Amino acid sequence: MDIDETESVATERSTTRAYGEAIYAKSDELTVSFYACLPVEVKQVLRSADFFKDAYTGSVDTVTGFALVASVQTCFVWQHVQAIRGTPTCYIFSCPQDDTGANPPLHAFIPHGSSREPGLILVSLSGQVRFWESISIGLAGGENYSTLSLDLKEDEHVTNFVRADTQTFIATTSFGHLFRLSLTSTGGKYHIVSRLFARPVPSLSLSRLIPSFFGSSSLSPTDAMNAYVSSIALGKPSATGEREVWALVSERIQKWELKPEGWEELLLDKNVVELLRSAVKDEFGIKEERDHSMDFEMIDIGFESEDKLVVLVSYAHTEEISLMSMDTPGTRRVFALVRLSVYGDTFRIESTKTVPYQTTATSGAPTHPRMQFLASGAVVVVQFGDAVALVARDSDYRDRLELKSASDRTLGVGSYGSDSTLLMLTASTMMRVVVDVEKIDAFDYETGHTNLVKSIMMQAILYGSLAENPLNFSFPPEVDAESLMQGAEQLSEAVLRSAPEVVRKNHDLTSQLISRKERLSWLIRFINDNAVLGKLSQRSRQQLATDAEKLYAAHQLWIQYNDLLATNPQISVLNDAVHVHMIEIGEDSHEDVLRTFFRLRVADIGRLIKKVKDAAANAARNTGHNVAEFLPEANRIVITVLRSAFDYRTYNLGVYGIELPMIKPWTSRPSVIDVVLALFDASTNASEAQGTSGGGAQARLGELHSQVAELAEILFACIQERLDWLGSGAAAEEPGVKRDKEELEQRFALLRPEVLETLRRCGHENTAFALAEQYRDFSSLAALCNRDVVYPFEQNPNAERIQTYIERFEEDFTRELYQWYIQHGELRVMFSQGDERGYVDKFFAERPNPSISWLHDIEKRRFDDASQALLGEARGAVNLESKHLMLSIGKLAHLAEVYDNGAPTSERTLDLFHDELDFISVHEALLEDFRSALAGIRGRVSLETQIDTIVKAKAIGLAERKGMLHAFKDLVRQLLQGKALSIEDAVDVLTLKDNEETIEDYATALQLAIRATVSSVQNLPEARRQSALRTVWRRVYLHDDWNTIRKTANISDAELSERFKNTALYTVLSIQLPRAGSGSEVKPDDALVIPTPEEMSSRWPGMSPEQLEAVVNDYTCEMDTLGELELDDELFQRVRELTAQDEVW
Repeated sequence: MDIDETESVATERSTTRAYGEAIYAKSDELTVSFYACLPVEVKQVLRSADFFKDAYTGSVDTVTGFALVASVQTCFVWQHVQAIRGTPTCYIFSCPQDDTGANPPLHAFIPHGSSREPGLILVSLSGQVRFWESISIGLAGGENYSTLSLDLKEDEHVTNFVRADTQTFIATTSFGHLFRLSLTSTGGKYHIVSRLFARPVPSLSLSRLIPSFFGSSSLSPTDAMNAYVSSIALGKPSATGEREVWALVSERIQKWELKPEGWEELLLDKNVVELLRSAVKDEFGIKEERDHSMDFEMIDIGFESEDKLVVLVSYAHTEEISLMSMDTPGTRRVFALVRLSVYGDTFRIESTKTVPYQTTATSGAPTHPRMQFLASGAVVVVQFGDAVALVARDSDYRDRLELKSASDRTLGVGSYGSDSTLLMLTASTMMRVVVDVEKIDAFDYETGHTNLVKSIMMQAILYGSLAENPLNFSFPPEVDAESLMQGAEQLSEAVLRSAPEVVRKNHDLTSQLISRKERLSWLIRFINDNAVLGKLSQRSRQQLATDAEKLYAAHQLWIQYNDLLATNPQISVLNDAVHVHMIEIGEDSHEDVLRTFFRLRVADIGRLIKKVKDAAANAARNTGHNVAEFLPEANRIVITVLRSAFDYRTYNLGVYGIELPMIKPWTSRPSVIDVVLALFDASTNASEAQGTSGGGAQARLGELHSQVAELAEILFACIQERLDWLGSGAAAEEPGVKRDKEELEQRFALLRPEVLETLRRCGHENTAFALAEQYRDFSSLAALCNRDVVYPFEQNPNAERIQTYIERFEEDFTRELYQWYIQHGELRVMFSQGDERGYVDKFFAERPNPSISWLHDIEKRRFDDASQALLGEARGAVNLESKHLMLSIGKLAHLAEVYDNGAPTSERTLDLFHDELDFISVHEALLEDFRSALAGIRGRVSLETQIDTIVKAKAIGLAERKGMLHAFKDLVRQLLQGKALSIEDAVDVLTLKDNEETIEDYATALQLAIRATVSSVQNLPEARRQSALRTVWRRVYLHDDWNTIRKTANISDAELSERFKNTALYTVLSIQLPRAGSGSEVKPDDALVIPTPEEMSSRWPGMSPEQLEAVVNDYTCEMDTLGELELDDELFQRVRELTAQDEVW
């Protein structure tokens, strides 16, 4: 699984050979292959060479077929064509020494035709020349040579040495001199002579062209500095025998012409540095102010055609980059090719192209870069110390061949001129490079650059692991992120579908899958080794990781299937599922559909999962067997695929630089979740339903039993992964994500405890606990801990586990644990555990529950908190007995706070308790009054019968008032059931019943109504409070027959006053006046106002429209009846005066 654990791709030898050659690199545009071995003598020398300390040079001569490697002391020559067929013969020569003894000589072969071995000329930098007419002398020690000394000045040294033709050679110096070396034959023996380029008979025109330093025998230091010949290039010979020689002399380009008469003419000498510098600056957007820091340099010159030159330049680039693994931040040299057209003495810029190579302080052994041409100049080849770069003339194609080993280096390259073949000599081998000029010329940057980047990665995974491959694969410095991502994803997809260009055909599917896994491992390793992972977007990284994890999962699934085949199964769920899928996508025509899927359709492995459950069901239906027989294999498929994918992803997060959550992960699509859940349910049901089976069925059920736990783990992982994605910022912009997330969260919240309980029931208790811990499902954790004995706590088998969870998860766990205790009525366990860390206090602070927390307050001697809690709970209590108990304990708690804790007495608190207890007394008085009506009933009677009996005895006046009668019966029912009434309800009961013997109940009702208007205890709207007060007064007025009372004929004033005193009005005023004064009085006219329909609807929200209409009618009847009585203020004042007089007496 780990990238570092993969085997080498080098085992696939057949992928590295074509036409008998070992392939080192191959793309659409070029092929690099092994060409020839180095001689043993050369290998021995170069194997121990330190190229940073010891200078070496070399060349490959395609004209003579020989190659050369030279050190300061020794020159090795061999026929590279011979090396193809076997071990080549090595010719060894001693080298002429320069003054410093630190530089190897310059060299040139002397062609003698194919029938003779070539000769050899070595020139030291100090001008010492050694000439061997034939290299065969090297077999005898090479001591038989001719010598010559070039006429150099002090501090002057040779800079270049080239062959002009078979008899002529040219040497250049650091002082700007050009020497012509010629071979002459005397008596059948060759001799070598030299001279400076000769001047013809002076002429005015020529004197204008010849530089001033040719007019003197020596140069000044300044002249010498400006006359360094860094490169020389030869033009093609003319029909009349002339030949152009182009020289790069410091900042100038010189053009010489070699005359067949034996002299030379300088035709052009022009400073071009500003022209070239400006071209580079314009092409690469370099600012003008950088002139002083560019360190611009002209390195090499090449002759392309009659009027076309190519100049290799370089400049310093000081910005920091990290585009290549070989580069480090700091100054680096950038190389470019400038193509020039020559018109007389004028140069014009044709094009400027970057070279895909840069040097830094950490680059390989230093060397002077040199150019050569392929295919008549269609491709420029630039040799560096550790790489060879290729740049196309007519397209944007650029590539490079970089050496892998730091101890290796390029020693020479040889091109065949008009051919498309290049020979590359390194310290370890010789390679042949063949370019496809047509494809190079057709290269399009928009698509080709992506293909080039893809090709680099493809070559890295195909050839990069070969031990004998001297090439290193890396991206060019200018690689852009988009091309990199497209190339990497396309290559990864090609491996996934077994594209023949990256995966060889192999009937052994296991081996083939391993090979493809290695391909993808090499791909991401190559990206990391080149330090370009940061250029890949998170989406691209995850796509590469997804491809790799699918391939890993497919490999694991194939291994599992192979194990199954060993048992000779009659039916395979995997085989059936694959066939169904392949039929759907039209790929069922292959001979071996299953293997075809693993070769070509691994990307569909997520879709395959959806087929597994149905495949198992179809197998059971087709065979008539129980589905339990096929569930184990179905489960194995799903578990293997998903667990393998999860494991691979987790292990390689860092390798791919993945930042979770995954983007639209295939492992948690809704269809995958549904399949896993369906298999979990089916496996659980099958395991429980057939738990008593025996034999083979028992073994199968045993596997099913163990798979239940694995399915639960995977189910939770899938759901959580999808929730993570839906909750990410990347998913927020997609439509419907918020709804999907909420629905899945709700589903998971409901599903999780059910699955965990199923696991516990099936004997997977440890898995259930582990999953609850992992997903921090503390409510389920609390439930699992209390499935057996709960109290006493010490006898709970999970008591120690509970304590561990409390210490580990603290409030997160105790919050749900205490909630479980409350919901299941196990407060005794909750309060028996002790609370040294204050978790109970924190729980009630977060989730206030006064109906319970008062117990904890009393335990902690916080009596005032307990008193307030009980008072609040009592006000909202529905059960009368509970309400009474809470008020009683609450009042005692307040008194305990006063007497035990020394707190001051709160009269307001005591008054609140007294009011509430008085209200309880009202209930008790009503119940006693109503139950007196039942005294004559024998035996058990129904509740409705009791209510009817009470109404007949205590509410005769409601017989004709259907709405109020219905409401009154409902309130009586609540009283008989032990329920506590609201103030409005109590007011109605007290004022609707017959109060012939309990006339003071009107005063009680009035007191309750007043309390409702001055207190927010009942949380009543103001309008309903005022309506309750008016209703009491209205019914007080309606209690008596005022028409009879007001008949004064033949009665005395004393008798009239006595009549007034017998009214409910007098009773209420006599009781209420001393308590509240006149502030709560409602005159008859004001009592005519009845509740609005809206108030009635809110007062009786559950009442049907018909019943509510009846109530409205009854209120209206009350209003009309009171209005007909025409009670005026004078009467009210008279009764009030009587009350006041009696109060005084």
